[in-house]
Amino acid sequence: MEVSKIRQLFKKYMLGHTSGEEQQAVEQWYQLFDADVLPNMNEAEQARVKQEIWQGIQPQIVVAKTFYLRQPWIRAAAVILLLACAGATWFMLHSRSTAPRYATYTTRVGERITIHLGDGSLLALNAGTTIQVPEDLSKTRTLQLIDGEAFFDVKTNPNLPFIVESGPVRTTVLGTSFNVAAYKDMQTLTVGVVSGKVRIATNHEQLQVLERDQELIYNKANRQMRVASVDESLPGWKEGRLVFNDVSFDDMVILMEKNFGISISTTADHVKSTRYTTELPTGMDPEKAAQVLAAIHHLKVRVAGPHAVIYE
Repeated sequence: MEVSKIRQLFKKYMLGHTSGEEQQAVEQWYQLFDADVLPNMNEAEQARVKQEIWQGIQPQIVVAKTFYLRQPWIRAAAVILLLACAGATWFMLHSRSTAPRYATYTTRVGERITIHLGDGSLLALNAGTTIQVPEDLSKTRTLQLIDGEAFFDVKTNPNLPFIVESGPVRTTVLGTSFNVAAYKDMQTLTVGVVSGKVRIATNHEQLQVLERDQELIYNKANRQMRVASVDESLPGWKEGRLVFNDVSFDDMVILMEKNFGISISTTADHVKSTRYTTELPTGMDPEKAAQVLAAIHHLKVRVAGPHAVIYE
């Protein structure tokens, strides 16, 4: 029903001019407030909702005070506006009560976990990863990969697609197992398909279907994507291996800190411009890992606690 018609209906109801059918419709609308179960909110949420309600109602109270003694129809209009605010408030609370609830999983430095989801799918998280999973997977299977890397082995459900949202990239599963690397601080985001196929969409409506042994590489800076063959080491991290395949210095630094808890820096331009290719066991001592990384690339390293400096 259009907003103007709703206002006319409430105006007639307040003035006692509604027909029996119209009066019944309004009263049934009122009953919705008693029939619906509102969500439990903590004190902070209650305070926020009260403030939102007050901000919506306060201007209408001013109108009612200013014009109350002038015309009867203005009084009716003020009441209608107040009812509209009440309806908006009910809708806001109802939406919050029906919105899906999420469980958040986070792995620490060097930690990797496997999660068996309620729909039969399997989820493996790499070190330094945060992901949000719906508590009720019978209603929605849209997951939020906030940071890090995860491997998904998905149970197919034609009626409820499995979707992974990772920043600007949205991956819809068409029955498959795949890996998503979406580190917040890294310039590239990758989706690699191990079996089956997935459909990729971005915030800028670029669409791409990936099949087995294909990998999408999305550059967050220029918003460009390209498809390549999956690296045979994907996903080596599930087997306890940190694999660098021609990665930049900045990306290497992020992955070393996620996996070994060691921060690496340099003041040498040559070290910063070097591309890093190596494989390190994730169970290795952090200092030893930094030393091996430097030696493979003919560099030197100085380690002091959780920090290492690489130089020529």
